[in-house]
Amino acid sequence: MRVAIVGLGLIGGSLALALRGGHDVAGFDNDPATRARAGSAGIRVVDSLDGLGSADATVVATPLSAVIPTLDALTTRPDAGVLIDTGSLKRDVAAYAEKSPQNARIVGGHPMAGTTSSGFGGADPDLFRGRPFLLVPTARSDDGSMSVAGALARAVGAEPTVCSAAVHDRTVAMLSAVPLAVALALAKSGADVAAFAGPGFRDATRLAATPPELTRALLGGNRDEVKAALRKFRSALDEVEAELG
Repeated sequence: MRVAIVGLGLIGGSLALALRGGHDVAGFDNDPATRARAGSAGIRVVDSLDGLGSADATVVATPLSAVIPTLDALTTRPDAGVLIDTGSLKRDVAAYAEKSPQNARIVGGHPMAGTTSSGFGGADPDLFRGRPFLLVPTARSDDGSMSVAGALARAVGAEPTVCSAAVHDRTVAMLSAVPLAVALALAKSGADVAAFAGPGFRDATRLAATPPELTRALLGGNRDEVKAALRKFRSALDEVEAELG
């Protein structure tokens, strides 16, 4: 498979490392230092989107704020193949696909894997192994494009799982945003005694080290779903407190 990857941070870099052995992979990142690090790791890097050449799939692994502009730039390239983003929210991708060119092929993608590390330095070829890779059909998806997206997910050791944009964003609110919000709240409320913390507190607050840009995207970009998920969590927490008697 010929795969182009735009954005070589934690997710894009991990995809490139996982695919480089058995596939034709080319990567691009806006940051020259990131391109240099990826190149030194054996990834073929280019210095522009145009340099990516033709591909069966082009993965958009940029920060969330750049996903739609990047998709927009790529839909003008007939040789980009199936466009697959890896952003943590899918509502905007689905809406963009509705108005994109008729010949575009767009599939929302989200590997349910990650760490609090960021950048290519945290990239790991085994990051996705055994993890769900959520695939979201859009108005510009067909059987062929979904097949390509599924093959990409399996190629990095992940398990492709199809869901709608609404289900995806609701799921991410509970599985990603709520743990992040709880970690932030726990770190804040326990700050005065954190110096005495054991592994329990440290493990529970690990996500509080999530990069600020990703924190804002996960909590603010999906605000309604996150608020609903937090209300559900708060109700469960009240039940735990009530059981104390």
